[in-house]
Amino acid sequence: MTHKRVLQNRMSHIFKTWVTPTLHAAGFKKRGFVYVRELGSVQHLFNHEGSSFNTADELEFTTKCGIYVPGVKVVYWGPRSVESKTPEAANGILNVRPGMLTPTGDTWYHLTASDGPEKDDEVGQELRRLVETAALPFFDRFRDEHAIAEFFSLPRRKEDRFIDPREDTFELFFAAILWKRLGCKDKCRECIEREKSKTKKRYGAETDERFFARFSCDDD
Repeated sequence: MTHKRVLQNRMSHIFKTWVTPTLHAAGFKKRGFVYVRELGSVQHLFNHEGSSFNTADELEFTTKCGIYVPGVKVVYWGPRSVESKTPEAANGILNVRPGMLTPTGDTWYHLTASDGPEKDDEVGQELRRLVETAALPFFDRFRDEHAIAEFFSLPRRKEDRFIDPREDTFELFFAAILWKRLGCKDKCRECIEREKSKTKKRYGAETDERFFARFSCDDD
């Protein structure tokens, strides 16, 4: 077995031993390498992200949380966009590396071919602690579409500044789509008017204008 495969197996064992029991207890199930919790139309996603600089002898990875609501991005991007059948955390309308919600910031875990078993236990304990103190509290804030729409509609708190999408990018578009789904047409219109009133250049002006042209808060 190659060193690379050994390192991947060690990482899988770390998650199975230290992360899986904690997430399973919170209602998550494993789908490939992604942990998924379904709460009605809302999906909570948790998975690792590997470094592009990994080698046969060294493996680095971090983790990511995602809040996925089927259909929202498709409405924004238009009828030619395709819904992901097996989304990862990065596909969420909200996503963040949980370490960025803590004072220590994003954490990358480093495994090498020369590590002893104590290193795997150390990494596993850190991962479990991160899941308990940052990931699960993040997920619990967004248990339904209403909570997500409220988050997108309100000014961003300083401690949430690293949650994607960053402020003033897609927030009000996603909020409008969610408020319409929830039957709150007045809040939907408010978000659309706030977005249209922006004076600075938008992230994707042409896409935004096409969205404004086809989207209405009032139709069914």
